[in-house]
Amino acid sequence: MCADARPPAAKRPAPWKAAAYAAAMLLLLGAIGWYFRKDWAYLARNPADFWQVRWEFVGLALLALLITASVDILIWNRMLGWFTAPLPFRQAAPVYIWSYLARYIPGKVGSLLLRVALAAEVRREAVPVLAASAVELALRTASALVLFLLVLWGWAGAQNRWLLIGLVALIPVILLCAHPRIMLPVLNGVLRAMKRPPLPHALRYREVLGLFGALALRWVLFGVAFFLLAIAVYPPLATQYIPLTGLGAGSWALGFLSMLPGGFGSMEAVQKAVLKNILLVPREPAFILVLHLRLLSLLGEGLWSLAVLPLWRRRGAAVSAPAPAPSHPG
Repeated sequence: MCADARPPAAKRPAPWKAAAYAAAMLLLLGAIGWYFRKDWAYLARNPADFWQVRWEFVGLALLALLITASVDILIWNRMLGWFTAPLPFRQAAPVYIWSYLARYIPGKVGSLLLRVALAAEVRREAVPVLAASAVELALRTASALVLFLLVLWGWAGAQNRWLLIGLVALIPVILLCAHPRIMLPVLNGVLRAMKRPPLPHALRYREVLGLFGALALRWVLFGVAFFLLAIAVYPPLATQYIPLTGLGAGSWALGFLSMLPGGFGSMEAVQKAVLKNILLVPREPAFILVLHLRLLSLLGEGLWSLAVLPLWRRRGAAVSAPAPAPSHPG
């Protein structure tokens, strides 16, 4: 072997891919600005309402959101391990964070398409990535609805009974469809029709239920962020941690089910309704709290997007080696 032999240089991404990612980010920023156009008008008239908060609690809420995002990455990567080899964290973090931020792009499929494109850069096939993402979204929605019922039960029982019945019925349906004996045959039937290789059958239901519980704990952590932000904006909410936890989870779930980009509008409408009708928060603090939560979520996602840039640039060494065989619970 020659002494001066060097490893091959990492393959540079095609120019069209870089252009596509840049276009997606520009479209994302434009969508976010468009969704906030009415809020900017209000803040221009009432700037003091936004700034008169306890910023130490806002900072702690941001920290809790950043930790929550790291938990999201680990949970999705574990689900990816059900269908193919999981990714090292330095690869999983950019794939998940950048594609999750793309949920604000109109059309509702931008996030999945970007995740598939990014995962292809680290040698993961589209089908396992899509399967893991679909199951993660289903279990996340079910776990969020469970917590939301803690808040919604009394209110919906009197005003939105059919909504309550629908939410209660949706939870066991999602968990039933996530059973490996139902989920995997359906997925493999679709793959056979597409003439693609089937997914493995080694998954156990206890693994599914375990990550369902992990997602419920994830919502508890998100509730900590919502609670800290709530007392920063409106201190009388200091006794309402449990309702705020359920509200944060459930408003995300209903925003996702509304099929609106990023849940914009529907998520905020649910939060305002519960804050004003159940927790008896005045109109102005409720509006400011909801706005702060959305902006703080965007800030946290933006910080994560920047933080994973060096991780993505160092992915080359791992990508140059073949992907390891998937590990499944035995």
